[in-house]
Amino acid sequence: MADPDTDRSDAFRRARKAQAQSKALRAQLAEAAEMTAEVEEEVARVHQQLADGGGPLAEQARRHAERAQELAAKERAEAARLRRPEPD
Repeated sequence: MADPDTDRSDAFRRARKAQAQSKALRAQLAEAAEMTAEVEEEVARVHQQLADGGGPLAEQARRHAERAQELAAKERAEAARLRRPEPD
């Protein structure tokens, strides 16, 4: 029969390992969200330049720029959420 203390110790070790993996994954997701936000900000800048240039697609470019800024803000908020400490 298995020793209950050993079983608890194994469960505790596995729980700690899972917590460490979760923390590492959250950090990776936060980094990916930040990178996505940077890309969206670049997209917004390019579309805003196109909009500022005028022409028949200026309004569409302006809308794309606004949407990209919104996505960048959401990604930054997600990155901040992922970086907050997890409740115990």
